[in-house]
Amino acid sequence: MTSEYFKSFKNCPLVYIITGNDIKQQKNFCRLLEILEIDVEKLRPITQPTQFEKIILPDESFNILSKPNGFTAEYKETIDRVREFALKNCTPTSSNKIYYFHGLRAQIGAERLAEYFKAKGYEIVQPEKLTLDEQLNILINCESFASTAGSCSHNSMFLYDKTESVFIPRNPNRFTAYQPAIDELRFLDVAYVDTSFSIFGNYVLGPFYYMLSEQLKRFFGDEFDGYEEEDFKSFLEYVKYSLDNGYLLSQNFVAGYGSTLTNFIEQLRRRKDLIEDFGMSSFDWNTFQPKLSYQTHVAVRGWNGSWKDNDQISNPLDQKYDVQAIKINLPVYKVYYSVYYNEQEGWSEEVVSPEMAGTTGKFKSIYGIKIWLDETGAKKFDILYRVHKFDDTWTSWAKNGEIIYSNGIKLNAIQIKLETKSEATKT
Repeated sequence: MTSEYFKSFKNCPLVYIITGNDIKQQKNFCRLLEILEIDVEKLRPITQPTQFEKIILPDESFNILSKPNGFTAEYKETIDRVREFALKNCTPTSSNKIYYFHGLRAQIGAERLAEYFKAKGYEIVQPEKLTLDEQLNILINCESFASTAGSCSHNSMFLYDKTESVFIPRNPNRFTAYQPAIDELRFLDVAYVDTSFSIFGNYVLGPFYYMLSEQLKRFFGDEFDGYEEEDFKSFLEYVKYSLDNGYLLSQNFVAGYGSTLTNFIEQLRRRKDLIEDFGMSSFDWNTFQPKLSYQTHVAVRGWNGSWKDNDQISNPLDQKYDVQAIKINLPVYKVYYSVYYNEQEGWSEEVVSPEMAGTTGKFKSIYGIKIWLDETGAKKFDILYRVHKFDDTWTSWAKNGEIIYSNGIKLNAIQIKLETKSEATKT
């Protein structure tokens, strides 16, 4: 159906269901309808059960799964009408090189990335702060357009055909599939430049991390002399932010960066000063998760040896020294735990890492334990644990606050491990 067909319905009411903010309150959207000669006053929100003699439901005009190019001819015609309006009302702008910067998402390093483009002669524009007319005027004057790939880059549909465009994907192997379709809509002269290490969250909501990568610098003809201190600092900020807010590590994204990420992490690990400044000395940079450590106090020997890391056995199994206390440490998240004494005394007071559960100097053995993570940590990890007894047997693994009893047999070792939800052993 062409636009001529729909003109016969020009005087019909336009009804819609409110699913979030009322579209009549969105000035730029209403302005878009005005440009398309649609009377905003005919918009009627449906707020209660309503009947009509006839309802016309328009088909999707942009669908990357069902349309050959992702869009219909009518969709392109609509966009072209908006662009023609911009051409008719065009006024000179201060720059024809534009970088669209979205300041609303959870993204770290985005400001620094924008400043790099600014140094290359791009004017930084935050579209959410402009009216639709202002945005259209900027875009129709644009000769080189750059943005992170997403809602900002989709504005490229209003550019001239074959405009030079530079898009920065949010992560290595997943980005919005709408953008390539829009690239075809305008036949853009487009380059995608990878300059992110977004390894947490998801490809829609983030959080996202951007750096000044070798690929980006070489794209603009700059010499790459290695990563800068700001790259390491902002990446540490990104990892800490992601963990503090309970975001999950995406194994697909980690794998997508391959040796580039591995080499970056290896260089970062040499910067112990920065890692210490961010309080992440105990972070396991091999598995990208906080490093769990623990230590037990045993009869005769006291605090037996050094702290043990994730999945290590706390004490030698051939030494029969009963466990009397334990301390657990885990950066970023809190670990709660309690130990069991006997039927008379029951469970110890619950403590939080790295405090001690149990006793020292009282010759009191423990016969059970339960361990669990705080709410944020539990969204990402399972904490599993088991005990080794004087009868040379291990108990089964317990996890996430489940109770382990040794049935009256003294303990001589404890083993604890932290595993991501997707990898955790099912018990």
